[in-house]
Amino acid sequence: MMRWMAILFATVWLISGCGDKDGNVGMKSPDGSPVTFKPHEVTCPQCNMPLKSLVDSAQIVLKDGSVEVFDDPGCMVLWMDAHKIDPKEVKTWVYTRDTHRWIDAKKAHYSQTDPTPMGYGFGAYEKDAKDRISFERMRLRVLRGLTLKDPRIRKKLLGY
Repeated sequence: MMRWMAILFATVWLISGCGDKDGNVGMKSPDGSPVTFKPHEVTCPQCNMPLKSLVDSAQIVLKDGSVEVFDDPGCMVLWMDAHKIDPKEVKTWVYTRDTHRWIDAKKAHYSQTDPTPMGYGFGAYEKDAKDRISFERMRLRVLRGLTLKDPRIRKKLLGY
């Protein structure tokens, strides 16, 4: 009996973590600007994790003004791809590590080695520096799986 209860509990726990949760219900931005939110009050629609910080978070403002908030720029890229959304057709925002403000994600410069919430490694910066890449290059690397999640890439970029 206890074994069946443990299996049932594990199944419910796994399913609840894999569902299509939407912690951003009702978030709107009629003018396309980034929305204000508090950490731990919204959930990333890609990975279903609560946002723990503004740092590394990203937002998409869709054509109808609804907003999706992500805990990692990599999650934003994967979610747009899964929903067949062209980044050129929506407003995208990232919270930068250097200036601590929201900027257009397409104008940001991305590190490839930062410890981001989901481990993709692409921290956003307003100011360019050596080895930082463009939004489009970051996007292609995420879509191709060329992130710090890949042990070969991690070894090449970080040495371990």
